[in-house]
Amino acid sequence: MTFSLSAIHQAHQQYTGVDFPKLFKAFKVMGITINTVDIQIGTTVYTHQNGEQIIDTGVKSTVPIAKHTDKEQVKEALVQHQAGETDFPTFCDAMAQSGVYKWHISIDAGTCAYINLNNEIVIIEQIPE
Repeated sequence: MTFSLSAIHQAHQQYTGVDFPKLFKAFKVMGITINTVDIQIGTTVYTHQNGEQIIDTGVKSTVPIAKHTDKEQVKEALVQHQAGETDFPTFCDAMAQSGVYKWHISIDAGTCAYINLNNEIVIIEQIPE
């Protein structure tokens, strides 16, 4: 799989919600080391191991990002989305209402960090293999 916008879009179409670990593996095969999703401005940045970046239009939250972070609400939104109970735009709105404006996925570390408006990490999740 090559590092290209079309390959990234294809992986996103193939693996959603409950299939996130499979999407993660597809990104790894493409050579992606970092994936940052910003729902405040609606961009997604994919960083290749050689430093090359692809910046794509992502999902922008339809609600303002809450100034107060509700960690329990973040956890609840994650559980619901990972169980396949929400689609991605609904998940993004739930994260915004919880005070999260972006998440940073480290493919090498196998983690996803959810970040609030103060650029503080709210939760770091280990991505299942």
